Amino acid sequence: MDGYFQTVITTSLSDQDVWTRRIERWVPGLAIALGVFLAVIPVAATLLRSLTLDGTDGLTLIHYTKLFTDPRAQLAARNTLIIGTSVTLGSALLGFLLAWIVSRTEIPGRRAFELLNLVPFFTSPYVGAMAWQYLTAPNSGLLVYLARNWLGLDLSFLRINSIGGVIWVLVLFYTPFIYLFVIGPMRNLNGALEDAARVHGLGFIDTMRRITIPLLAPALLSGAIVVFVTSAGLFDVPVILATPYAIPTIPALIFESIGYPSDFGRAAALGTMMMLVIVGLILVQKYIIGNRRFETVSGKGYSPRPAKLGPLSHLTCLAIEIFYIGFGAILPLIAVLLVALSPIWKGWFDPNRATLENFRYVLEEFDMTQHAILNSTFLSVLGATLIVALGFLQAYRLQSRQGWLAKTLQPILSMPNGIPGIIFGLGILILLIRTPLYGTYWIILIAYVAHYFPFAMRSIGALLMSLSPELEQSARSCGATWWQTLRMVVIPLSRPGLIATWLMLFIILVRELGSTILLYGQGTETISVAMLLLSEQNFLYVAALAIVQVALLSLAFALLSRNSKSLFQ
Repeated sequence: MDGYFQTVITTSLSDQDVWTRRIERWVPGLAIALGVFLAVIPVAATLLRSLTLDGTDGLTLIHYTKLFTDPRAQLAARNTLIIGTSVTLGSALLGFLLAWIVSRTEIPGRRAFELLNLVPFFTSPYVGAMAWQYLTAPNSGLLVYLARNWLGLDLSFLRINSIGGVIWVLVLFYTPFIYLFVIGPMRNLNGALEDAARVHGLGFIDTMRRITIPLLAPALLSGAIVVFVTSAGLFDVPVILATPYAIPTIPALIFESIGYPSDFGRAAALGTMMMLVIVGLILVQKYIIGNRRFETVSGKGYSPRPAKLGPLSHLTCLAIEIFYIGFGAILPLIAVLLVALSPIWKGWFDPNRATLENFRYVLEEFDMTQHAILNSTFLSVLGATLIVALGFLQAYRLQSRQGWLAKTLQPILSMPNGIPGIIFGLGILILLIRTPLYGTYWIILIAYVAHYFPFAMRSIGALLMSLSPELEQSARSCGATWWQTLRMVVIPLSRPGLIATWLMLFIILVRELGSTILLYGQGTETISVAMLLLSEQNFLYVAALAIVQVALLSLAFALLSRNSKSLFQ
């Protein structure tokens, strides 16, 4: 009898162990397979749609030949290239300077600036573009009014509704991308390398040019590609500052092609051409980095030392910080708030006529706003949760598998990072437009997860690399199952980074407009879509809804600031 029970117990334990091994193998594997599907299929659908013509069989290049002979498409391509290149260069310069100031100097308030430099990231570029219209419009701009009446200056030459205006706004709002890419590696940069250059006679500028910047090349190039892709493919800012003034861009033409009468082939061809440019940039980045070495952290002890600056240099660094935070965060938010509190906007704010009527209309009378807030919150919370879960499983599997398959899968899984939101949304639209998912919450959620899971995978992958495999091995040797090891060891140790990643994704999804604008239906509008639709009624209402969005993002920023260490490592 004892032998019988022992056999039963042994068999049950063996079965449990078999199921545990199956779960350990299949769950992360399914996450990888789902990621490959979400990354490849929308791109393939866009490419195939660009090569087909309605009502005909076979493949054709007619959509591409039409684009190459269309002067408006050529102008849009040139404008998009100018915007993307200029924003990338401007953001790279300003982001590098801000990262250097907070990590390598001792200016007053350095710790506060470290987080304040991120504030523009937590404001929607759409809101920023709208704010700068309120600030610099020739007849109703707040800065124009103040300069004319207080200083006697004429600022009517400022043309925010131009390519220059688009570039200005995007540089302000994309500088934090470069800042986040650079600040961690800059903090880890071995100061002895710069000291050696100074000892051998190089001045400060030459040391920066020949030592510091080349060693930070991988981070700078990675950030630059992200900025180029997102700024060149952005729909939000050009739709306010450029499109109404006959300044076409590629994202605007894609949106126009989806409208009535729709031309999905033309939209797909535009998207495919833009993706080919982005792939070319990524290949150039890999060629530039090549097999060069960029190690800046060695086993020898060192302590990065602050740069020795004179009083004038300290003031210059402080002025750069004040300039950026003032123009990138404080002025735009003040402008939007003052407009939202005004019964009518003529370029100045009258405190005696301040009113909450715009907020009352937006929050109580305009039905779309009420469900847009709920929709944005629901989609952002659920989307961020699913993305973090999927990215965690993918990073965990790729971290434990370092063979040729993992090296092949990583570029494929990272592909959505290199595709602008409106183009990725176009791929999802082409793929699912004839399914019951079209016009529902779920098609938007699929687009969010498909577009942003590489962000979570890379962020969480960096976290898992910092955990010693001995921790997992110790738990498993003590009898813990795969799930118990994750729940009791890996997830608790990664919790701060996981929370920071979730909050970052929540903020990104609340702001998202590019993919949402192509996929929403009646009743599934988000805050960003509602602002765009409200702009056709009254821009005072748009300002009030923008403040509601900023309040939601500010709450996430406050929570994220408590996990700020995870951002700067």
